[in-house]
Amino acid sequence: MPRPPRSAAPALPPARRAALLALDRCLRGQDIQAALDAALGAVFTPTGAPGRQEPSKTATADALDAALATELAYGTLRRKPSLDFILATLLRDPQALPAAMHLVLAVAAYEILFLDRIPAYASTHWATEHVKTAINPRLGKVCNAVLRRVAELGPGGPDDAFFRQPPLAHEKALCPGGAGDEALFLARRFGVPHWLAALWLEACGPGAARLLLAATCQAPPLGLRFRPQVPGAAERLASLAAQPCCLAATACGVALASPPPDLADILASGQAVRQSLAGQAALEALGAASWPRPVWDACCGRGGKSLLLADAAPGTILASDPNARRLAGLNAERRRLAATAVAPFRARAEAFTPRRPLSAILLDAPCSGLGVLSRRPDTLLRRTPKDVADLARVQARLLRHAASCLAPGGLLAYVTCTISPAENQAQLDAFLAAQPRFRLSATHQTPPESPLAEFFFAALLERAD
Repeated sequence: MPRPPRSAAPALPPARRAALLALDRCLRGQDIQAALDAALGAVFTPTGAPGRQEPSKTATADALDAALATELAYGTLRRKPSLDFILATLLRDPQALPAAMHLVLAVAAYEILFLDRIPAYASTHWATEHVKTAINPRLGKVCNAVLRRVAELGPGGPDDAFFRQPPLAHEKALCPGGAGDEALFLARRFGVPHWLAALWLEACGPGAARLLLAATCQAPPLGLRFRPQVPGAAERLASLAAQPCCLAATACGVALASPPPDLADILASGQAVRQSLAGQAALEALGAASWPRPVWDACCGRGGKSLLLADAAPGTILASDPNARRLAGLNAERRRLAATAVAPFRARAEAFTPRRPLSAILLDAPCSGLGVLSRRPDTLLRRTPKDVADLARVQARLLRHAASCLAPGGLLAYVTCTISPAENQAQLDAFLAAQPRFRLSATHQTPPESPLAEFFFAALLERAD
């Protein structure tokens, strides 16, 4: 007698399917945002496709699922080393489990510990069913048991004592004496590599290091830069600055904990553009509006700072970058905003020499990005201490070249989005020691206690002769 057919495996909820797909691609080397965009495109059928419900309901459901997938992908990635440590303490033999199950456990554990609107039983259910039907039926009970123990840790995860346990087998090389150190505790607690926790402990001290590391676990606020020459921009800025969701505001920008309902209209009208308020504040602290024009933005990327300079005061902004795709993005935005003062061109900063010395140069230098981990958590999948040293050498070379292109009395602005002494203060000290014609005019560093969850370093150098 033939066996009855097995019932169909329950479909993995779309938000979890997209998040798992994005994280898998990211862990294999793809940029997290590109991986998420591809995953969302693969999971969600275009609104109104045959066989789907009516477009309005479908659009709403897909938007909610896409938002949840984004939260799960970025949130899990921000905390993955911490989640992995928690799970390793609860599993009898973590190394025996397949990588796909580790990823499912991490996403489900993130839901249970950090998303209070999703019941723990719901997270445990989808994860267990997926493990049973898509990975290994025999591992379903393991998944269920481990996630139940995760739920017992309570919202927000375990307390500090949990993360101060003796080193696990794979951590013993970090602590040769057999006892855990403060850097190991912070690395576990905030989900960063041991070398980064040790770096910030040494550079900033335990209090500031803890604040900086806590910021890496947060989603950064929405930064908006308003363009005062556009009708209605000043009034909208003032209105948003007075809202409870406003975490900080400057004369031209806001940082919002949640987007305003009319965000799409604000952006489409050209009243404002998306831009980190911490980055805006760095240029404001250096008095960018009063820099003599033209200004050469030597490493412009997609041109956010070039467009800021163009809006801040009249005059030409030369914007160079070696990457054609980034320049294409700048050109599209420049045309959309009618920012005719910005003149983009393709060039490596150290290979371009202007026809005559310039009065102002912005060197937004390539850096390790350790100050914007909240926005780019995948950075830590690839960064090493060697990268920091290598980038510091690149920055020194770019600074020397920029200095050679500057006219007497000219200004050289040096900006990074990292928290690394070798790339910031030490870079500045070495430059000034080798360039006696320059003096330091101003410095800025986002304070560790900032609510912006992003950290910039900036310095303004003036050529004396």
